Amino acid sequence: MIRRSLLALSFAALLAVPSLLAADKEEAAVLAAEKGWAQGITTLDYALLDKVLGDDLTYTHSNGASDTKASYIQKMKDGKMHYYRAEYPATPRIQILSKESAMLIGRVDVLTLGPNNSKVPATLAILHVFAKRHGQWQMIAHQSAKVQ
Repeated sequence: MIRRSLLALSFAALLAVPSLLAADKEEAAVLAAEKGWAQGITTLDYALLDKVLGDDLTYTHSNGASDTKASYIQKMKDGKMHYYRAEYPATPRIQILSKESAMLIGRVDVLTLGPNNSKVPATLAILHVFAKRHGQWQMIAHQSAKVQ
């Protein structure tokens, strides 16, 4: 009886392996899109931002201001917003919600353009929502709060 139970458990574990590997693959893809955002905003790589940000993005800044994808990118192009640094002190937590949606929670240390062209450091708690479209994970919502 014990042997049969162990065999059944082993078989169940083998069946679970492909779904666990798929989840790891999707989490890695979401993290890649997240890091694409960080790279895009610090290097002003608008093609990369166009790829990793959804056209329906709602971007709510830590001060409560809100942007669309177009207005967010335009502020960078106009020099009204600049990120000098965006680094993660720890790997963000990713939760795959469905085949087409995921959520990322973490912190990011940023250095941004402040008053009188000063550089302002901040640690932000972030919540990002991603949608998978045409095989590409894209950020469709950003919410942040200043931690420090």
